[in-house]
Amino acid sequence: MNNWWRWLGLLAAWWMGVFLVQRILFLAFAFRSLRDAPWPEILATNLHAIPMDLSATGYILMASALLSSPLLFRELRWVRRGLVVWTLALLMLSALLNVTDIGLFEAWGSKLDRKALSYLAFPKEAAASVPLSGILLLLTVAVAQVIAFWTLFRRLDQKKEFNTGGSAVRWASVVAATVLGLMAARGGPQDDPINKSWAYFSRHNVLNLAALNSVWNALEIAVTPTDVEINPYTLLTPDEAKRIFNGTHSKGIGDPRSILKTERPNILIIMLESWTADIIEPLGGDSGVAPQFTRLAKNGLLLTNFYSTGFRTEQGLCAVLSGFPAQPKTTIIRNFGKFDRLPSIVRELGGVGYSSSYWYAGNVEFANTRAYLEAMGFDHVYSDGSFPISKRTEWGAFDEELFAFHLREAGKDKRPFFHMLMTSTSHEPFDAPVNEGFPGRSDPQLYRNTVHYTDRCLGDFMDKSVLEDWYANTLVVIVADHGHYLPHFLDQSSAARHHIPFLITGGALRDDLHGKTDTTYASHVDLAATLLAQLAMDRNKFEWSQDIFDPTVPHSAFWTFNEGFGIADSSQIVVMDAISKRTTELRDSSRTADRDRLLRNGKAQLQLLLDQYIGFNQ
Repeated sequence: MNNWWRWLGLLAAWWMGVFLVQRILFLAFAFRSLRDAPWPEILATNLHAIPMDLSATGYILMASALLSSPLLFRELRWVRRGLVVWTLALLMLSALLNVTDIGLFEAWGSKLDRKALSYLAFPKEAAASVPLSGILLLLTVAVAQVIAFWTLFRRLDQKKEFNTGGSAVRWASVVAATVLGLMAARGGPQDDPINKSWAYFSRHNVLNLAALNSVWNALEIAVTPTDVEINPYTLLTPDEAKRIFNGTHSKGIGDPRSILKTERPNILIIMLESWTADIIEPLGGDSGVAPQFTRLAKNGLLLTNFYSTGFRTEQGLCAVLSGFPAQPKTTIIRNFGKFDRLPSIVRELGGVGYSSSYWYAGNVEFANTRAYLEAMGFDHVYSDGSFPISKRTEWGAFDEELFAFHLREAGKDKRPFFHMLMTSTSHEPFDAPVNEGFPGRSDPQLYRNTVHYTDRCLGDFMDKSVLEDWYANTLVVIVADHGHYLPHFLDQSSAARHHIPFLITGGALRDDLHGKTDTTYASHVDLAATLLAQLAMDRNKFEWSQDIFDPTVPHSAFWTFNEGFGIADSSQIVVMDAISKRTTELRDSSRTADRDRLLRNGKAQLQLLLDQYIGFNQ
């Protein structure tokens, strides 16, 4: 009997050691995100991780105690072997979860969640987001973990017999071990069991995620319903949230400010994959990365405070076409029965005679994109199967071929037209074999290289478009689908990470606005109301969207990330982690009134966003 308890104790210590090393590995790979974190706080991560590690260990020991309980009454070789296989399988799973979380944090700034799992339906595209070298490195780390800890496990004394002591004592031991395991699993004897918030202690999200045990996190995902049924972000009373939202999304007074010199222009939206303000010189970014965009900005209207709603292409797509913000832990485009409830600027324009086409050079089935586009009412959806391709990445044809395809076919569409082009060559892992003068194989240089390539293609496309007969009556909107943490390794939740380029140009733009800038704060969701206002069309269906050029309404930019939101206006920037309820970023700590106001606004928007998302099922 004592041997059994000793074995369980050693097993618990072994698992706690596994989790400690995995946490250190996570922090080591995320070292760039630790630049601003003080060393005492980094070391404190291990202290704050103990409850989660004990909880995960409790679940494992509870199962191990039950599986080994027959050995208390009789020595059975197949049970011994089964325990070995069970432990090895769990070790392999934990190592795989650890390296998965390492990779996800580098790409998305999060750990495993349902949003990440949903991409497993598209394994080719999911794998294409990570370079082969990165995958091999992480798999090597996982294998090394398994070998090292399995070697240590085999050194534990596992051969002594457990079937000693009286029968009643043995049964009592089984019950006691189960109860202790359950107690550890729920975090102690308190009324409410352990939850994610126990791991959140810092304004540096990387430390919070490091303290969040990967095995525990995976168990929570496994037992949580597949879709949101109860709003996890009920931060205000329903009446207060609605009152605040109505105040920040009020109707304009008077006629909107027109930026057009024609009543019914063609509309061309070019969405640039993964472009961030950090590589746009007129936005304070690096010089020389996107010189063509800088040139185009001198002949257009540049918004200097435009923000992405989320961090995935489909989030930006739904925000632009439907005026619906990104959700923190899910994506509405993945849910049939929800996305078809959204309003559509394509349908609105179709009602007044616009033809519509979506142009992409990759797999448009990815992430339910085609289903969403069809539901939005596009007349034509072009993809990599629509034209011959000579050069391509894993994500689709090179951007030069997409732009050339549009130039060949655009003039054939009935006018006025609404066209949306989605580029792809600058999609991670930024391995397109193009040489744009940025030497080296570091991630920032690879990113700059592919962005510069797309920028060159964009400049060439715009120069050739001027010669087309449709251009003089066309409003061109150039905007990124989302930002990126590269090239300066930004925190995934930060305002700078979501700051993106937004340029309006084209023959239909008023001449006096060429070369101008606009400092209004806005995001993807505001494009729908802005375009409809310019066309003197009703925009009431787009309740989240504000006319960017209406000075009589409040303007702000709202974005979400995993478990939090950010909001910015001309007075303040606030980023809040919704689990710890902690403010993680402020532009000006002295402006407390503006901080509190924006926090209320952001909480109201986050709460109503999830209420509406859930309500689409009802």
